[in-house]
Amino acid sequence: MPVSSSITSYEGVKGNLIAGGEPVVASYTVDYQYVTEITLPGSGDSRKIVEEGQVMSFDPSSRKVVPNYATYGFTAIGINIQDVDVTDGDEALALVWDGHLSEPVCIDEGILGTVLAATKTTLADRITFTRTSRV
Repeated sequence: MPVSSSITSYEGVKGNLIAGGEPVVASYTVDYQYVTEITLPGSGDSRKIVEEGQVMSFDPSSRKVVPNYATYGFTAIGINIQDVDVTDGDEALALVWDGHLSEPVCIDEGILGTVLAATKTTLADRITFTRTSRV
């Protein structure tokens, strides 16, 4: 079920997701079956991590969120606010529902630093993306 990610180096941008103001955050359960296993830098351990900045979509049949990939056919609803390890099963995570976010920290379709136009359109009434870290 998971789609392979093309993320190569994420460590340098972590912690800079919020570009200004106080975001509105909502809690959801992530479906771990949709999360691709990654090898952690340094340790070499393989884990299923939903990374900070990951655009998440809602699966209406399971009522859970999954990483945003067009092939899944779900609608983007928010951006994950912090790393969540789902290696051992479904976990709760916090999504930015409304706020001002730094696009270079976001991950959409497995690509770090870009939010697709379709995602921006879907979230336009709630989330503003900027190309800088802070406003």
